[in-house]
This record gives sequence, C-alpha cells and structure tokens, in this order.
Amino acid sequence: MQDDPEQPSINGWLEDELFSQYRNNRQSLDSSWAHLFEGNGHAPAPENGTTATAVVEPPRALAAPPAPEGPAVGLSEDDHMVPLRGPALRIAENMAASLTIPVATSQRAMPVKVIDENRRLINEYRGAAGVSKLSYTHLVAWAIVRSLDAVPALNQAYSSSGSESFRVTRGHVNLGLAVDVAGKDGARSLKVPSIKKAEAMNFAQFMAAYDDLVKRARDNKLTVADFEGTTISLTNPGTVGTAGSIPGLSTTAS
Repeated sequence: MQDDPEQPSINGWLEDELFSQYRNNRQSLDSSWAHLFEGNGHAPAPENGTTATAVVEPPRALAAPPAPEGPAVGLSEDDHMVPLRGPALRIAENMAASLTIPVATSQRAMPVKVIDENRRLINEYRGAAGVSKLSYTHLVAWAIVRSLDAVPALNQAYSSSGSESFRVTRGHVNLGLAVDVAGKDGARSLKVPSIKKAEAMNFAQFMAAYDDLVKRARDNKLTVADFEGTTISLTNPGTVGTAGSIPGLSTTAS
C-alpha cells in the first residue's frame, strides 16, 4: 500500500476495517484483499492428506509517531481521558507524521461564474441525452490533471533516507479522490482511491474512471490496486463550512 511500511497510511484505517471483515467472512471481500492478508501469514504443510488451513496474521503494526514534547493537557475535575482507536487514532498519527514533511501552503480565491455557466450548459446537453451530470468536482479534478502539464513539480514528492533527502519525480499522474462513505453504524469516513495514469486520458475517459471509483467506493468494491501509487490527491470540505481547508494528513504514502 505504501513505499515505507513503517509510516502511517491515510487509508490505514480502511486496511484495519477490511482485515476485521476478512477474518469474519473471507468471501465478502475482493480476492485481491484476501491475497494481501494471506501474504502476511503462512500455511502449514498438510498432513495425512488433510487440507491445510492458512494461518493469517494481521498486517504489521505501523510505527506510531513519537509523542509531542511539552506538558500534557491540563484536566479539570470532571474531564476524562478517552483512548483513540481505529480511524480516529490513524488520522491523529498521520497528522503528527505530516509535520515532518516540508510544506508550503498557498490559497487562491477564484471566480467561478464562468465555470458555473459552462457547467450549466454542459449539463443541459447531457440531461437531454439522458446521461449523468457533471459536478464541480469533476471539473476541478480535470483542471488539476491538466495543470500538471504546465507545473509538473506539483506532482512530485519528498522522501528521505537516513541523512539524505530526495525529490521523487513521478512517471504518471495518479489522482487520489477523497470519497465520503457512510459506514454500517452511520459514521462517515473518507476513502482515497486513485485514477491511474490520468494524464493520458481525454475528459470522457477521465469522467468514466472518476465515476467508477466513486461508485465502487460506496459499494465497498474497491481493490488493493485502487489505493496504490497515488501521486496527488483532491479533497473537498463539502458542507464543513470553511472558506479554506488545509489537510493535515500524510498523503504521500497512499
């Protein structure tokens, strides 16, 4: 799932959830997930003609980032300490790990009247043809892919090994899409699969790949390959209500 297995992954919570589902019902997942989980265990040799049963171990635990230095948060008389678990813990770990990556943040306010009018005209045509409509995110995602032709550095990554630091120049644009998914308990979370080799697609191909990822994410039909090799990601604060949001997650290892 990532280049360095010791570093947290933005989709680590999903791996944990799927592994739990795999232990309860192996047939409920795509075969690529079963292959991944079985690869972390071993199957003893069969004896007396009996069929061997694979012994599956959970994925190797990811190294948690060191606790931040400084005094602990002060507690009042009626306060309680609640340990983080599952997705919440993984998000906190990723946010802490992201602090070690050099970043620069820039925000732009852009007029969207032309985009809105063009989208309306396109959707009137598509509606008359009986096909799905374009969302703003379709257009923004496509704009990101095309902008990388002019500014390829935005698709690069930072990596370090010991005392050396490196710039990773990507061979393709694998665009990660943050998909809002409702769990069985009603809680919402993000899955971040990616469109592979988006730079080689025309818009029709891109839109088809985009819609396919979103549908399979919400139908719980994503495979291991859908999460591998992401080079750049798009998220959307949706109805959170912010004027500008800066993710604090480590997405370079997705």
